[in-house]
Amino acid sequence: MLAENRIAEIMQAYVEAVSGDDAEAVVALFSEDAVVEDPVGSGPHVGRDALRVFYQVAVDTIEKMVLEGNVRIRDQWGACAMLAYPKGMEMKFVVETLDVMEFNDAGEITRMTAYWGDSNMRQL
Repeated sequence: MLAENRIAEIMQAYVEAVSGDDAEAVVALFSEDAVVEDPVGSGPHVGRDALRVFYQVAVDTIEKMVLEGNVRIRDQWGACAMLAYPKGMEMKFVVETLDVMEFNDAGEITRMTAYWGDSNMRQL
């Protein structure tokens, strides 16, 4: 089983890679057959090729992403509130998300589900 501190480190690396405009670094955190649903209900992105396309759009549109509080960890799952600050917006706002990730024993993210909707976009 993956150590709890390792899960927290990977989730921190995730927000740093998104903030660092590095889609390849984001994708490298995932298993080959990983599934991402962001936001939940929008349909899954499956496998690294699909994730590469999805996360390129994400890093092109997100200025900065940060963890909001501590990562909650149980067995192979981690969850944390995150704040995503979009790039180039006239009216500055933030998107509040709750991301839940499942990990394999190798420390790769196998599934990520992001919970957010229109009510989670707030003006700064």
